[in-house]
Amino acid sequence: MAKNSKKSNRNIAIVIFLAIAIVVTVSLVSQKTTWFNFSIGPYGTPAITNLNSANEIVTTNNPDGTMGPDTFSENASNALPSYLKGTLFFKVTDPPQGGKPTSLPTQARASDKGSSFSQKNGPQEILGLDLTISKVEVHIAYQGDPKDSNSRPSNQGKIDRWETLNLETPVTVDLVEIANTQNPVLLAISSLAAGRYTEVRLYLSGASAILANEDSVDLEIPGRDNIVRIVKSFVINPQGETTVTVDFDAQKSVIKAGNKYLLKPVVSKIIVE
Repeated sequence: MAKNSKKSNRNIAIVIFLAIAIVVTVSLVSQKTTWFNFSIGPYGTPAITNLNSANEIVTTNNPDGTMGPDTFSENASNALPSYLKGTLFFKVTDPPQGGKPTSLPTQARASDKGSSFSQKNGPQEILGLDLTISKVEVHIAYQGDPKDSNSRPSNQGKIDRWETLNLETPVTVDLVEIANTQNPVLLAISSLAAGRYTEVRLYLSGASAILANEDSVDLEIPGRDNIVRIVKSFVINPQGETTVTVDFDAQKSVIKAGNKYLLKPVVSKIIVE
C-alpha cells in the first residue's frame, strides 16, 4: 500500500511539473509572437489595430486631407513597449545642384541681378526657397522584424497604417541655404513601431522664393492638399536607428506660369541610412 501511495504521489508531482512547464512555455511563446498579434499586446496592452477596418478608415481620412493622427502623441506605436520599436531620424537636404536649373537663359542667372527676369516658364533660378512644413507622415505596411520569417504565415504582420512624426510646430526651411551650407535639417526624431515603411508624406502650409533678380514671390502649390508624396521603402529595426533624408532640388522646383510662380517640388532621391 505504501509503495502504491508513493507511486501515486510521484505521478501527481510529474503531472504538476508538466502542467507548469506547459504554462511557462505557452507564456514565453505568446510573448515572442505577440509582435504579430493585432488584438492583445505584451503585458495585456492593446496591440496595433488594423486600419483597414471601416471604423478606423473613417478616423484616418482626416478633414484636412491628412492620413495619420493629428499629433505624434496619438500614434498607435505609442502603445508598444520599447523593444518592439525603433527610432526614425527624418531630415531634409538639398545638396548643391550646380547653381542654376536646366536650360536657364544666361540673362536670368544670379550673377545678373540687375537684369530683367525674362524666362517665361520652366525652372527658375532662385536665391532662396522657403518651405513651411506643417506635418510629416509615414506609412507602415508590415509591423515586426522583416528579417524574422521563421514559424509564422507569410501574411502575418501585414498592416495598413499611417503614423505622424514628432514635428511639434510647423518648420520653415530654406532649401537654397541648406545647399549652400551643406547641412541637412533634422525635422523630427520619432519612436515608431519596427517594421517596413513604404511612403512618406510632407504637408506644406506655405512656400516663397527669392528669384534671381531678387524679387520675393509667394508660390502657389498645385495639387491635392499641398502634399509632397514620396514612395520609398525603408525599414525600422527593433531598438535600432534609421535615418531618412529627403533630397530636394530647389533649382528645379519653381516654375513660372503666366504672372504667377508655382512650387512643384522635385525630390532627387531619398537617402536611407
